Amino acid sequence: MLLATLQLTLSSVLTLRQLGGAWVAGDRDELREVTGISGRFVRAHRNLLEIFPQFVAALFLVHAAHAAGSLSVIGAWVFVIARLFYVPAYAFAPPGVRPVCWLAAQIGIFAILTDLFV
Repeated sequence: MLLATLQLTLSSVLTLRQLGGAWVAGDRDELREVTGISGRFVRAHRNLLEIFPQFVAALFLVHAAHAAGSLSVIGAWVFVIARLFYVPAYAFAPPGVRPVCWLAAQIGIFAILTDLFV
């Protein structure tokens, strides 16, 4: 949750700086996108919003089945750490680093779910 809040705050501030307060506070009928580094931070946040429900669902399933174990803990930490690295990788790293971070987070989700079957 802290990561999502920090990413939302950062992307909101960068959007405000690039597009201006009038557009941010307005009706936004005219679609505008942030570009450059600011756009990368915004897209990284959107990506978190896409994958976070899978993470929460995996944790819920494991806990509801009373199957939480060491793989769930390891998987959750892998997810969180990978997502922490994902943000700067999206903004600053050379091509190829960001997908590795995304894949590591997805592997973390699979590790959580593995506790259902072992």
